[in-house]
Amino acid sequence: MGVPKFYRWISERYPCLSEVVKEHQIPEFDNLYLDMNGIIHQCSHPNDDDVHFRISDDKIFTDIFHYLEVLFRIIKPRKVFFMAVDGVAPRAKMNQQRGRRFRSAKEAEDKIKKAIEKGETLPTEARFDSNCITPGTEFMARLHEHLKYFVNMKISTDKSWQGVTIYFSGHETPGEGEHKIMEFIRSEKAKPDHDPNTRHCLYGLDADLIMLGLTSHEAHFSLLREEVRFGGKKTQRVCAPEETTFHLLHLSLMREYIDYEFSVLKAKITFKYDIERIIDDWILMGFLVGNDFIPHLPHLHINHDALPLLYGTYITILPELGGYINESGHLNLPRFEKYLVKLSDFDREHFSEVFVDLKWFESKVGNKYLNEAAGVAAEEAKNYKEKKKPKGQENSVCWAALDKNESAVVASKDNLEDETEDDDLFETEFRQYKRTYYMTKMGVDVVSDDFLADQAACYVQAIQWILHYYYHGVQSWSHLMTSEDSPIIEYYPPDFKTDLNGKQQEWEAVVLIPFIDEKRLLEAMETCNHSLKKEERKRNQHSECLMCWYDRDTEFTYPSPWPEKFPAIERCCTRFYLEEPPGTQKLYLGRTVPPSKVIHLGDKEQSNWTKEVQGISEHYLRRKGIIINETSAVVYAQLLTGRKYQISQNGEVRLEKQWSKQVLPFVYQTIVKDIRAFDSRFSNIKTLDDLFPPRSVVFMLGTPYYGCTGEVQDSGDVITEGRIRVVFSIPCEPNLDALIQNQHKYSIKYNPGYVLASRLGVSGYLVSRFTGSIFIGRGSRRNPHGDHKANVGLNLKFNKKNEEVPGYTKKVGSEWMYSSAAEQLLAEYLERAPELFSYIAKNSQEDVFYEDDIWPGENENGAEKVQEIITWLKGHPVSTLSRSSCDLQILDAAIVEKIEEEVEKCKVSALNNNY
Repeated sequence: MGVPKFYRWISERYPCLSEVVKEHQIPEFDNLYLDMNGIIHQCSHPNDDDVHFRISDDKIFTDIFHYLEVLFRIIKPRKVFFMAVDGVAPRAKMNQQRGRRFRSAKEAEDKIKKAIEKGETLPTEARFDSNCITPGTEFMARLHEHLKYFVNMKISTDKSWQGVTIYFSGHETPGEGEHKIMEFIRSEKAKPDHDPNTRHCLYGLDADLIMLGLTSHEAHFSLLREEVRFGGKKTQRVCAPEETTFHLLHLSLMREYIDYEFSVLKAKITFKYDIERIIDDWILMGFLVGNDFIPHLPHLHINHDALPLLYGTYITILPELGGYINESGHLNLPRFEKYLVKLSDFDREHFSEVFVDLKWFESKVGNKYLNEAAGVAAEEAKNYKEKKKPKGQENSVCWAALDKNESAVVASKDNLEDETEDDDLFETEFRQYKRTYYMTKMGVDVVSDDFLADQAACYVQAIQWILHYYYHGVQSWSHLMTSEDSPIIEYYPPDFKTDLNGKQQEWEAVVLIPFIDEKRLLEAMETCNHSLKKEERKRNQHSECLMCWYDRDTEFTYPSPWPEKFPAIERCCTRFYLEEPPGTQKLYLGRTVPPSKVIHLGDKEQSNWTKEVQGISEHYLRRKGIIINETSAVVYAQLLTGRKYQISQNGEVRLEKQWSKQVLPFVYQTIVKDIRAFDSRFSNIKTLDDLFPPRSVVFMLGTPYYGCTGEVQDSGDVITEGRIRVVFSIPCEPNLDALIQNQHKYSIKYNPGYVLASRLGVSGYLVSRFTGSIFIGRGSRRNPHGDHKANVGLNLKFNKKNEEVPGYTKKVGSEWMYSSAAEQLLAEYLERAPELFSYIAKNSQEDVFYEDDIWPGENENGAEKVQEIITWLKGHPVSTLSRSSCDLQILDAAIVEKIEEEVEKCKVSALNNNY
């Protein structure tokens, strides 16, 4: 979503939404959140047009520190100050980030080239490359250490920082800055003691922050950012915050504007009018004009009134939906489909304007242009009315979103024949117009019904992913860029094309670079990991968010990360901890140290010692790739297995670590000492009341009600005795004895391959081959067209990975067995592509087959046949089924259904008994 255009539209649509920041008029804020990357970019390269500009690291760090101080002083947060630097983004965002980096690098290169051509003399110092503002780079590692130093310095020396809890989420913590902030807000809201009147202020430059802020549904939320100037020439950014005009955008007021905008619905809808759900749908509609993950829908541009069109369509169609579209981040598909059906009316109206221009063009140059376009689509239009029949639900989104208006073209044979020649031409041109869009954008030769359905399904999937990302958090995380021998060199082209995609400015264009295959990237990196230096390995890992606060009883010297530029903090009064991710445990070592010297070993002890060290060394080398040099000490230790609450006689609670009974040897040089960490979730639990507050939910771990849930009651009369009162819910147990005895009746029957082969009239080889992988290359064996190979196998068995597809295949010993579902799928495949089966039967010795060999002749189009097969396979439900290990015993679906029926009977019985 374009930042300037969206902000401009918002400010024009909703006046008084933002105001110039004046310190004496700033409302009180509890929490201030900073999306740090805007500040980092602003302070490191304020003017990219000036090729002579140079800046040192210490100047960048100092300017960033100053910017943070000014923002803190403006807002004056009372409780929380959260600084978030962009970490590794989800892979769905990476292509957009890569596009920006490719573009900025190319623009910088072009500007330097032009300056040299003009005869300008450039500074000899290296310019600041903004592409280093990327997780894991040396620059970001240095900045990380300096920001930690700055936080410690401010906490220790500035009283206004000492009453606030400071969070610092650096580049090593995965996630985009604004999404890490929203994850924090969501986690705070989930706490039982959350104050719904908390006042939030979020600083950042992204228009998406409006959407993110609204997803919180917090009553008091504002956005802070630099003034946005619309129109005019591009000017140098002001770096000094004192010279910057800041604006506060009040999302609280925006919620009221949105309520007013859609208030006409109150009298139109039969279900409850809920402004929170209206806001959710408003956010969803914003995605349709494009954002960081997907382009806008065709012809829907913000500066061409796309947003009013979306809102007007919504007001028209919502009364017919029976509910809202965006259900707290989950897309209601039937309602979304109806919305797109209504929205598709705009496509026809837009093309009618284009068609008028084409008719004028025809009058000037003759019929050549229109006739050529119409000729390509004439055959389709001729057969369309017979071909277009009501389809199943799987294609409904496709026709609704993309082809709804075409149904009007062929709704009646009589009407079609009665239409005038101009109407016929309009409909033909309309269809060809849409076909050309996909042929141009997607580079396909055939725009089939299946292709359109696949595009629609992928778009809806992308919308749902974005909703999850905004509402629930990330659903994908982790140099080979220049070498000609790199296995992934195609991901880093030195030159590339861009697609304006209906936009006007070059910066809005889509950068056409290939999306990175994660598996190939990791495989390529694997060969380089061994050559990483120690500091590079340290940067190539994730860490947790840092939480800091002032503690007057703590005092130590905090070393300077750059002594020549910044002094050490002599009296640092900061306490901190790293928030532990769920499921991890960190070792705590007290003051006890292992023996440091052994005087004498007997022969037997010496032999045992040698075997011990040799075994450890081989384990580290073979399993971990670590070479252990000469060992002089071995530490015998017990591993931490967990923690357990212990209750004293006076009712106090303490958390004791539990240790494994097995004593294991560790070589001394592999041990890290002095790690002191704790889990914040347990830090405030001191008494039995803290551990089991009234109305909290607990689980029984003893007999006779093991696993049952219960609710803690008021225990004031027994808690002094170290006891609490709990009321447990005792569920009834389903009776599965009869099902166990008759499970064979519901089990799937599997047959050997030769049985299927006999029934299908093919060889056992074809059954085995088609249920696995079959690769088809472009061109012919003698004249291949590139290295690309398409897999047209059913992928129902995986020998190397020892995996099967439940319900279709099962491995018994070394023999593969097949179900009737697999037989039916093979029969359908055989009916669709008999020539493929015939060719592979005659050429069974080949590993890779080629499309022109399978479908020879000038009239055959092998590429189209392969694409049709792939589209069919992707659309078949079997493509979405999960695999499982052949070693696992998995219940068949019918048995699971019977178990569920018994469980439901049990629930009904329990409900009746309660009455």
